[in-house]
Amino acid sequence: MAIDTNKIKKIYGYLSVETSPLQKADGAFVFGRADPRVAQKAADVYRQNFVDYVMVTGGIGKDSGFLTQWNIPEAHYQGIHLVENGVPSEKIYLETKATNAGECCRNGLDTIVANNLKHNSLIIVVHPTSLRRVNAVLENTEKERNLSIKHQLAATNYPFNPRNPVDQKEAADELARLADWPGKGWCAAQPDLPLDLVQYAREVQQIFKK
Repeated sequence: MAIDTNKIKKIYGYLSVETSPLQKADGAFVFGRADPRVAQKAADVYRQNFVDYVMVTGGIGKDSGFLTQWNIPEAHYQGIHLVENGVPSEKIYLETKATNAGECCRNGLDTIVANNLKHNSLIIVVHPTSLRRVNAVLENTEKERNLSIKHQLAATNYPFNPRNPVDQKEAADELARLADWPGKGWCAAQPDLPLDLVQYAREVQQIFKK
């Protein structure tokens, strides 16, 4: 069975909706990984005066890539690139223990609170394919803590390619998580979840299992 790239594009479009235009917020809540594009986007948001600080969360997890062999937390890696991209070190806060989305959200919020940082509004920075899912996890975590925080969404410039098997699988996996995780209490439900695309995402997952 050949993968339908048009449906993959539709899945990606659903997953990667950004807030445009961005408005002033208190800080950037950044989800780390082994890709400098994350820091580049967060730095852009900071340099354009949309936020007063940048908090990066991420230890060693599924997106750590080459950082794993050196035991370098994703947040440390992003912190280095943030400084290289013009963010003052005193405006950067790092959380280096989280290993998955739930821990990133909990530990990241803990880091913000522990440093007495304002958090009435946050700009979420992450790769576009993960944008809706990590936002849903963070919303769920905030609800558990009786927090009401306004979110805006900013994606990195990752060059998603619907013909790339890596991107195809990631898009299918992310949409399936959005469908399955609310029932496990791991993320907020999406009222506009495209059920036809969820079914196709599951078919794509089966293709990659063969």
